[in-house]
This record gives sequence, structure tokens and C-alpha cells, in this order.
Amino acid sequence: MDKFYVQMDSFSRQLVHDYEGVMTKIAQLGYNGVEIFYGLHGGYTAEGLKKFFNSINLEVISSHVETEDTEENLKYLPRTGCKYIINPGLAVTNVKEAYETAKFLNDMGRKAKNAGMKYGYHNHSNDFLKLGDKMICDILIEETDPELVAFELDIAWAYRADVDAAEYIRKYPGRFELIHVKETKEFPMKLDFMKPIPKDKQGEKDISGWPKLDPEAAKKLDEGLSINCELGKGIVDMRAVKMSADAQPCTPLYIVERDYAWTGDIFTTLAADAGYLRAL
Repeated sequence: MDKFYVQMDSFSRQLVHDYEGVMTKIAQLGYNGVEIFYGLHGGYTAEGLKKFFNSINLEVISSHVETEDTEENLKYLPRTGCKYIINPGLAVTNVKEAYETAKFLNDMGRKAKNAGMKYGYHNHSNDFLKLGDKMICDILIEETDPELVAFELDIAWAYRADVDAAEYIRKYPGRFELIHVKETKEFPMKLDFMKPIPKDKQGEKDISGWPKLDPEAAKKLDEGLSINCELGKGIVDMRAVKMSADAQPCTPLYIVERDYAWTGDIFTTLAADAGYLRAL
């Protein structure tokens, strides 16, 4: 694989302490660019951010943005050179909500197009739950305009839902313009519909966007995230995914999302991820 990117969420905790130093490390590891996570812009203006990234040979390819922050980001992101604005996931629990969500994605897609960008949707396992004879993700893909809405297939969340990501790409060729590269062990939890969490119940987040947790809760979270294991050592068939994704009538963007540093250090882990992808 010649080109691959990385989501800032992978190293957001380090990023807030040394933005320029961390991003320079990422460039040195061989990544071609980044997917911004929840507004981590390092305090830069849009033009300043683009200039900084250009100086270290990185590009802003996409950004995960919460729905309520979309308007603000549609003013900021295009000036960085960013091509995609991605919805990180929505709660759908019935057929009516699925069709309403598809309409919402089309509406947001029009706004993004007017700003010179493309709107995208990132799946989780719950998006592969069935509503009658179709999965939620089937409805979202079939009811959205390919000219307005792209999909960012998170392959680990697909496999955790017992969905073969390579086969699913072949079902809807051309819709998966972005691929979240993530390995996973077997997922032990029973899947259920995502329930929206009210703002007043979400808890306080730290400056990196992660929830503030006491040491015991943080340890449990880290243990849970360890299912995001070393690339090639889990249940994902990455070669098959790449073959299906590359065969689409679009050129997919491969973006590493690293929830867990299996080496004990996020940078050596991301270095190993880059090495794996270069050899793929």
C-alpha cells in the first residue's frame, strides 16, 4: 500500500501537550496525512494549519465532526484542504429512524457539497443490526445519494458484528470512499441498538476529547480497548478488504484508527501499523 493516513484520535492524549512535535513524529513514521478528531486543530487558523502540515509533508484528508459542530467546521475545514467531513455515528433503533437518518445525511451532504467538501458516515457494529430484512447500514447506503454521501467503513466494527467487510464492500461498490483500518480480536459483547446519550449524562471530557475517568475506570477502559490488537493478528482479513476496496469505481482512502497501543507506546504501535500497510 502506497498511501495511508491516521486518525488523530489515535494519539489525541499526546497531541494536546506537543501538537507540532507529535505531528512531526507522525510524518516521520510515513503517514501521508491525518483525519482530524473532534476539532483538534492545535490553535491554528485554517490557513495556518494547512501551512504547518505542508511544511511536514502531511495533508488533512478528513475530519470527524459532531452534528452540532458541522456548520462551524464547514467554514473552517475547506480552507485546510480537507476533503471529507465525517459523522462519527448516529443512534438508529427502528425503520422510521433509519429512513429519517438517511434523509438527514443527504441534507448534510448538500451543505458539505456547497462548501466544497463531501459528507461521510462512519459505522459502528450497531449499524449492522437488522431492521426487518435489511441492516441499518443497508438502508443508509441505499437511501443516500452517492454524489452527496460517502461511507467510511470501519472494518473492525464490521467484523465484530459478524459482517465480512470485504464482502460488504462488494455489495455496495463505490460507496466506501474511506476505510478505517483497525484490527480486532473476537468481540465478546452482545450487540444492541445504540442509544443516544443526553448531553447532561455524557460526563466531562478532557482536552483531548476523551472522558475524564478515575484511575480504576481508565484501566478498565484500556483493557476493553485491547481488542484493537496488532494488525494481522486478529480476525480481520485485511488483504481481502484491500482487494475489494481497490476494485471499487473510486480510489479508497485508508485511515488507521488506533484505539490501543499494543506495544505499550502509541508511536511504536503506529510505526508497526505503517510497516504492515507498506507491505500489504
